[in-house]
Amino acid sequence: MTFTQDTCCTQTARYMRAAWTASEKITAAKVAVAPDPGFPCESSVDATGTKGLMTCQGLLRGATDYTANLALTTSRGTFSFEHKFKTMGDKLSGLTWFTEFEDARGDPLACAAASVRIVEKYTTNNDPLTATQILQQGQAFNKSRDPGIDPAAIAAMQKKLDARNNYHYYRLPTREEATKSAIYWLVRSGKPVHVISLAGQHDPVLVGFTGTFGTFYDDPANAFSQVIVMDPQRGDMRPETQNHRPDKYRTPGFQTGQPLALDEWYGDEWWLRFTYISPIRMPDGSLLAIDRNDGSYPVPHWAGQFVILVDDADADWPSDKEGRVKWH
Repeated sequence: MTFTQDTCCTQTARYMRAAWTASEKITAAKVAVAPDPGFPCESSVDATGTKGLMTCQGLLRGATDYTANLALTTSRGTFSFEHKFKTMGDKLSGLTWFTEFEDARGDPLACAAASVRIVEKYTTNNDPLTATQILQQGQAFNKSRDPGIDPAAIAAMQKKLDARNNYHYYRLPTREEATKSAIYWLVRSGKPVHVISLAGQHDPVLVGFTGTFGTFYDDPANAFSQVIVMDPQRGDMRPETQNHRPDKYRTPGFQTGQPLALDEWYGDEWWLRFTYISPIRMPDGSLLAIDRNDGSYPVPHWAGQFVILVDDADADWPSDKEGRVKWH
């Protein structure tokens, strides 16, 4: 008997999705989770009778040690197996920060690439490409004229770097809904969330929050006062990079996770004051349309929306498509 659970086992996603594989045919499977989460959990059995998936109908409590007790019935009888894990708290730890300025004199185009690198390193403990290389390779996946890498390319690069990372972008109508959805997916997936900010021109990663997130998206217990983000630009403390947006404060906190009050998060143009905007004005004064333009969706698509990228575990859906998972 073997168990496979993404993000297991010390900062495990609060949505239980644990696969099991048996060495003989199973005729029935039943799971009980302790402590009792307060909602049903179950296990499927596939057509071969040798594989299954344990899931629960809500989000487990954070920072809690759980045991999934799986009872499998075979022709020889019923046998029990334990799977132990601890859910993530309100903030992921153990992430590695990377700057977007690998060339301190270069253009600020690699923020999303550096965030892709942050996610790759955390989720796989591998670091195969620099941000510059991710930017160069990712531009081939762009579905727009974005001079960096756009949301479709961000998701495609996460998948290219490791097939277990099933990131897709989602569009939300308000900054409040985008923030709540980002926190939900952070705890549901146990993985950092890309949040497209600065009117579509920046990509910090959400790694935590201050407050409470209950067992489902619209849980009345949900209440949060801060988001915690890593920023590939504003965590760079080197003097030679300070000429980029010197009007914005920098702090080493952006390397490990900087708490931001919602007033700042919602009100500062660096974060979510504005929706995704297209066209944008270039340094030479010209206008460049950066909305998705490959014909897959009506336009405007990203423009006028707030965009986040999350690992929704939808492995069968192309990474460059808008996510299709419903959660509210």
